[in-house]
Amino acid sequence: MEAALLLGLVAPEAVRDSLYNAHVSCEFTSAYRILRAEGFNHVIQAENLTNKFFKIFFVRNGKRNARLGVIASKRILAGAVQRNRIKRTIREVFRQHSIKAQPLDLVVMVRGAEAQASQSEGLKMLLSRIENICASS
Repeated sequence: MEAALLLGLVAPEAVRDSLYNAHVSCEFTSAYRILRAEGFNHVIQAENLTNKFFKIFFVRNGKRNARLGVIASKRILAGAVQRNRIKRTIREVFRQHSIKAQPLDLVVMVRGAEAQASQSEGLKMLLSRIENICASS
């Protein structure tokens, strides 16, 4: 099995992807999370960008990396399974995005019940726009 892995016969795309993303940290520890209500309230007062499914509030912080908070309300997504699935998707998109290196606090609010894992491309686009806005200012 090890010989096959070394030759690249087993899961070559997994090996390629792990080499490609070697420069991006793949962790999502508490250093990358907004944990308190004060943090959420501070960020929600700041700038925001929206699309049909998500509204992202963002503000610069004094930290070395970006921090993420997620708001998925029962009013928008009635089922706990739906809420947890979209929150996992949002965290995964954030974890893989290069915005993690920016000194920002972000709060992603789910706006529509149609927001699902298929909408991750729209979320990636919003994060890239925020990254460009913060880089230019």
